[in-house]
Amino acid sequence: MSESMEILRLFESDSRMNKFQDLFKQLICFLSEENIEYVIIGTVAYSEYAPPRATTNINFMISKSDCYKLESVLKEYEIDFIWNAYQQLIIAVKDESDETKKYPLELSFQSTHKGLTLSQPIPKEIFSVADVPVASPEILVALWCLAASNGHSKSYYDAQMMIKLKLADVDRCIAVIESLHETNANKVLRSILTGNAMYVDTINMEEALMMPSELIQTHEEIELAKAHRYNAAQEHRRKLYEEIQQAK
Repeated sequence: MSESMEILRLFESDSRMNKFQDLFKQLICFLSEENIEYVIIGTVAYSEYAPPRATTNINFMISKSDCYKLESVLKEYEIDFIWNAYQQLIIAVKDESDETKKYPLELSFQSTHKGLTLSQPIPKEIFSVADVPVASPEILVALWCLAASNGHSKSYYDAQMMIKLKLADVDRCIAVIESLHETNANKVLRSILTGNAMYVDTINMEEALMMPSELIQTHEEIELAKAHRYNAAQEHRRKLYEEIQQAK
């Protein structure tokens, strides 16, 4: 098999995505039947409000008590999972072949932070499943500010973009973050609102305001970049198809 044909086969025939979607639908049914309250957070939630991003993980947030209830349900249905170092419950969609996949497809569950609730989610359609509760932009900003305050600098830019694109109400963000006790999330939000950016891997909260950011794009620039990537991918796929036809 030529290299081009192999690339196209991997591009079009990776059955893990179908398994990933089927498992997501199955889990949504489990959660509903077991009355386990949840919301979708992370990149999938971000993409419901802002220009979409690629991801290999769907992240759920549920209450701490429901985490252990979910664990029992998964054992009952013989669905494999692990608890990672961050106390997240991870379900990985495995590849049946011997090939090693660089990017594993995962569904992850984490418990709500003290002071945070699952109230007022926004229903969205995900993988043809209607009314899936997705966290509001304000909840997402609060979670990312919390993560940034714990040293995850990438989360800073997620929160910053949501504020920059005016997708989250600042007053509501402040109200949510004030409910998070014993955190520095408020400092992170303050640095966003004052137009400064954190750029180090491990954030020193004693230096909460650093340098002006030049990393933020306008909404128009994001859309143009997204369109360019899409067109480039389509052109690449067209060329691969032509090579396959010529090889026959």
